[in-house]
Amino acid sequence: MWKYVDDSTILETIQKNEDSHIKEAVDVLANKSKADEFLLNESKCKEMRISFSKVEKELEPIRINEKVQEIVDHAKILELRVSSDLKWNEQFRNCPESIKAFLFLTQLKRSKVGSKELLQFFKSCIRFVMEYACPVFHDSLPEYLSNDLERIQKLCV
Repeated sequence: MWKYVDDSTILETIQKNEDSHIKEAVDVLANKSKADEFLLNESKCKEMRISFSKVEKELEPIRINEKVQEIVDHAKILELRVSSDLKWNEQFRNCPESIKAFLFLTQLKRSKVGSKELLQFFKSCIRFVMEYACPVFHDSLPEYLSNDLERIQKLCV
């Protein structure tokens, strides 16, 4: 019987004149997994690089058990789709239910449904989608979006 390691994430912040130490962290995770009799599924492991530098730093590819990991532009981490540009587009592109809910809310408003009912619909069908992982991204949200989320949260309390 085999057990697998699932949903593990290793993160490293590299300052301008520093070297990467991610290889050592990945090796520690791989060795710990082996010691605990867990298997890392290298084919599911990915590398995502987030950088806002004008000059891309040359980094060695990450290897797990001598297999080079694919570099991706976005990854799904616990149902949250994170993009290398830290924008929300990928999350909403793959979450059509939230878009449908916004469209439905618009139709309800045009149909002159009462404000109490609109607020109830918003709280039950839209708010949780907007706030999902908000603590993770709050500091990186544009100011106008951050202010709007806070305003909406205060209205819905």
